Amino acid sequence: MSRAGAVAIAMTLALGAAACGPAGPETSGGTGHARLDTEPGRPLPSPLRGVTTDSVVDREQLVRAVSDHSRAPTVRIVFEQDTPVRAYAAAIGRLRPHAYLMGELLDSDALSDFSVSQVRERTEKFVAAYGDRIDVWEIGNELNGSWTGDSPGEINAKVLAAYDVVKEHGGRTALTLNHWSGPDCYEKAWEPTSAYARLMPERLKRGADFVLLSIYETACSPAQHPTADQIGATLVRLGKTFPRAKLGIGEVGAQRKQDGLAKDPGLAEKKRLAQRYYGMQSALEKRVGPRFVGGYFWWYYAEDAVPRDRAASLWPTLDRLLRSL
Repeated sequence: MSRAGAVAIAMTLALGAAACGPAGPETSGGTGHARLDTEPGRPLPSPLRGVTTDSVVDREQLVRAVSDHSRAPTVRIVFEQDTPVRAYAAAIGRLRPHAYLMGELLDSDALSDFSVSQVRERTEKFVAAYGDRIDVWEIGNELNGSWTGDSPGEINAKVLAAYDVVKEHGGRTALTLNHWSGPDCYEKAWEPTSAYARLMPERLKRGADFVLLSIYETACSPAQHPTADQIGATLVRLGKTFPRAKLGIGEVGAQRKQDGLAKDPGLAEKKRLAQRYYGMQSALEKRVGPRFVGGYFWWYYAEDAVPRDRAASLWPTLDRLLRSL
């Protein structure tokens, strides 16, 4: 998720989009789930019960939060631009028996800092280190965002470099596009979701394993509030462009001051957004069909749910929602 790109467009939003209403207590079973098979190439569940962590610093609390979920989640690990490859080894090793793992090679706001050759080299290093432990590699994030690069050609060349490395090693690939409800959400003529997808190289369109949508209400000004039918229609169009890909939601969350908003969201707003989007599962399954795999991947898991019993924790809400999928 871009912390300076998409939200820069929405700096003028009313504070109501991030309102901090009171939230009542919520409890969750937190019974934990069975340990998973850890063999390379293990099958993935459907739906994916996704959460995202952009930090593995508090490793033991992260593992505890993940392992205590009632159903096995898919944990999306953001490989930060300036963090050494080896820094993720312990967390990946500890998480793998408790979660399916997606590795985001570069977040969208970092991609523009890398050349094609640097993306290829970075991908080779991560795949060499963790190719037998990461279940899905996210090779491009929020690609149709002007902060990601200057043009589709520049952006797509980098994504293709990562794709080729992962596929050479037999890995699964995912790419994520922004869901834009309309022109209030973007700056460049090439950013509309479906139009951008059609510009992508044929090798990606024919070979990507997962195509996902990033959805942030406050990335647009005024804020977007896409319905399940609107999101489903976008996914159906993407399914025609990517005929063999599974389709899902790759990122949701409640943006905050670090993203450019005037104030941080309260627990009530976080719950509202989590319940709104994870709660679309049934409607999206009906609209999109058997290729829809869920996901959602709450971006702020490390901040909002680790430790799981932190003050104003979102963990009980997320556990209930993951269990319901």
